[in-house]
Order: sequence, then structure tokens, then C-alpha cells
Amino acid sequence: MKDIMLADTPVEQRAQILRDSCDEVVEKSYLSKFSQEETNELRANLVEVQIKMKELTENFEVVKADFKGKMKPLQERIGKMLDDLRKGGEYINGECYKFIDQDEGRVGYYTPDGYLLEERPMKPEERQKTIQMAVRLTGTDN
Repeated sequence: MKDIMLADTPVEQRAQILRDSCDEVVEKSYLSKFSQEETNELRANLVEVQIKMKELTENFEVVKADFKGKMKPLQERIGKMLDDLRKGGEYINGECYKFIDQDEGRVGYYTPDGYLLEERPMKPEERQKTIQMAVRLTGTDN
């Protein structure tokens, strides 16, 4: 069999002649080779598309960095809230009030809301009575 049938016939007429003279028309997949001109045109188009893609990728990276910057504080906030929920409250650094109970030999620390935070035995240096202890004992703190 020949590599090119009807090689002397113009390309535009070959398909009709082949159709009219073949035994059967069948659907089949095949590779249609590019001419040198088509290859050069395709390469030029490829370069244009790659340049556009590079520009879009650079723009995407800028937008992505911007979104990451906006998302980071929210993610940190979510983490803190989840941690606080897990603990059942949040840690606060503020004034607390120490009370020494000489009779019980105990020391208690209270929040500004009046909740006992911590209780422990008195230390030897806390056994000395203070003016506040005396006022509490006499009830003359008006």
C-alpha cells in the first residue's frame, strides 16, 4: 500500500475521490501531523498563554497572601475561643484580694466579684495580725 494515496491530486479534492472509491467509510481516531507553519503558530500561542498564566499566577499569589493576612487573626481568635470554651473560662490578669483568717489558719484569694480563687494554709510570716484583720474582727470598718 502507498504511504500517500492520490499524491498528485490537490489535497482539497482527495477526500471526495477517496470517499467515492473506497470499500467502506469508517469512524476512526488518528493523529493528524502539523505542518511546520502550524507547529510554529502553536508554539507562538503557547508562549502567549504561558506569559498570561505567569501574570495570573503572580496576581493570585498576591491575593492569596492578602487573604492569608486577613484570615490569620481570625484563625487565632477561633483558637483562643475554642481554648476558652475547653477551659470553661478565660484567664485574666488583674487585682485579687487576699484575706487571712487567723482563727482557721487559712489564706484566701478572691476576685473583684467576690469569688474564692485559691485557699491555702497560712505561712509563718502571715501570722502577724494586720490593721485590716483587727478592723474585720471588731466590725468597725465603716
